[in-house]
Amino acid sequence: MITKLFLPLLLLSFSVGAAQGSAKKKVILFVGAHPDDETAISEVLHKYARLGNKVFVIIATDGKDGTRVTTIPAGDSLGRLRRAESACGCKTLGTEPPVFLGIERLDTKIGTGKYFKEHQRFLDSLKVRIPSINPDIIITAGPDGDTHHSEHIVVGAAVTELLLAEGWVEKYPLYHFAWKKGMESVDPGGYIDERYVNVKISFTPEDEQKAIEALHCYVTQYTAEELQQEAANKLKDVSNTIYFRKFVVKKGLQNDF
Repeated sequence: MITKLFLPLLLLSFSVGAAQGSAKKKVILFVGAHPDDETAISEVLHKYARLGNKVFVIIATDGKDGTRVTTIPAGDSLGRLRRAESACGCKTLGTEPPVFLGIERLDTKIGTGKYFKEHQRFLDSLKVRIPSINPDIIITAGPDGDTHHSEHIVVGAAVTELLLAEGWVEKYPLYHFAWKKGMESVDPGGYIDERYVNVKISFTPEDEQKAIEALHCYVTQYTAEELQQEAANKLKDVSNTIYFRKFVVKKGLQNDF
């Protein structure tokens, strides 16, 4: 999906400790807007599941309006199929079965008033689900929403909002996946300055192959040609690295800017 650049950065890594057999296994939570959003970082999700960590995927909506490459009309039938696609992808990646929150949409296509209600319902659902999963790490899209998709942006912002509101920033460390300028991606505008990238995760060819295999679960969202191109892009990128930015808040009160 993405061709990454090698740059001489001093980077951190997820403190999951899964590489050593004696290390404590961690709980990792990915939060996305739609079934298939997890494909943005499939290699990383598979890596940590493969190493024995428990990996959860929360999906806000069922994607029933995602008619991009399918003749199936928008509605509940498409939503059921997309949920099944995400379950297939997660099974391939070795994660826990996806958790669907049943939010209708997270944009104003449903009307401003209804959007506000669905947004609040999403926050309320996360407020219950996150403590019940009790993750050591949360991953979601950053301000760019991965592809500037409005619902991706809302989901990432809502997760960040909730951690700030509930005082959970340190309790549930949050990481935004981050594309650096010059990477080959679906949306070339979705990047951050490399100085703010502080985590890199390397993965193996096995993880890459599982990511390619998982892509084939999402037949309503990719044409055969697109799947072939996605696989070619992944294999062409020999860096086998995905970057992240840890969300950090400076605490303490000062009297002026």
